[in-house]
Amino acid sequence: MYRPTTVDFWGELDADLLRCLAERHGAMTPAEIGRTLGLSEQAVCSIVGMLAEAGKVRITSVERIG
Repeated sequence: MYRPTTVDFWGELDADLLRCLAERHGAMTPAEIGRTLGLSEQAVCSIVGMLAEAGKVRITSVERIG
C-alpha cells in the first residue's frame, strides 16, 4: 500500500527557531535568527509572532529606532 510521506514543514521550522534561541540562551534579533536559519528577517518576525500566540516564546523587547 502506498503511503505518501508528509513533512511537517512548520513544525520543523518552529523547532529550528526554538533550538536556535536555546543555543544562545534566549535573546536574539530577528535578523540574527534569520542569518542563522537562512530566512529573511520578515519571515522570522512572522514565525516568532505565531510562536508567541501559541505561548512557545515571549517577546520581551521592542525598541524605537531613529
